[in-house]
Amino acid sequence: MLTFALVLLASVVIEARPFNITDLIIPQVVPPGQDEVEIECRYDANFTLLSWFKGPIEFFRYKPGSTPSTRSFPILGVGKIELVECGPTACKLKLGALTEEATGLYRCDIERDVPEYKFESRTSYMEVHGHKHRQPIIEGLNEEFGEDDEMQAYCRGAPDSEIRWYVNGHEDETMRGSTAFKRKSSRLIFPGIPPTVTLQCAEYRYGKLNGSKQQKAKWKEMRNEDKPEEQRDTGNSGATLYLSVICILYTMLLKLF
Repeated sequence: MLTFALVLLASVVIEARPFNITDLIIPQVVPPGQDEVEIECRYDANFTLLSWFKGPIEFFRYKPGSTPSTRSFPILGVGKIELVECGPTACKLKLGALTEEATGLYRCDIERDVPEYKFESRTSYMEVHGHKHRQPIIEGLNEEFGEDDEMQAYCRGAPDSEIRWYVNGHEDETMRGSTAFKRKSSRLIFPGIPPTVTLQCAEYRYGKLNGSKQQKAKWKEMRNEDKPEEQRDTGNSGATLYLSVICILYTMLLKLF
């Protein structure tokens, strides 16, 4: 009887406990030169799940009693997510290798998915300055190209990114996902006859553009020796015709006099 009373009392105490996020500690501005921050969600609640979000994307989950109890997910602008502490009163994380893409609205959610269901959420905005994203790198592109020359280049981006290639602003979809660009150059793949060829490597993560790099190369003009025979002789043919006409006129004049 005493045991039953203690269990009943404990359940009443749990039900009576508040379900609140008491504080959300996130720096409003991350200045240049600082590439990591600590964020903390403090609470007074008996929850079954805590989640951290940047915008609509979840990047950390804490589920007490589960094995493992924490799990992290990659997000744009944050190169490292490190658990400092998650426990009965607070969950603290360290976000590192920040770029300006880490700027955004951060949210801490807690919920209890057993009767009686409860949910609480709090948000705060963080702005990161002076941490430009590393652009992808293009290597191996020649300075000049002509008809049917081998056109090749290599793009170095982040390991988990998708590479897309653009020639003069038009994507070559056959090369999507490949870090190496290789094909025969041709004026047919360019809009018009450009004086330069612009090759662009674009890096996408989670379906969004994360950075791009482009290089330009000259298009070789046709040298005289490369022109067809009839084109090379056009000037000589015109001169020959002109001389023939002069000779005929001169002959006609002699006959008249």
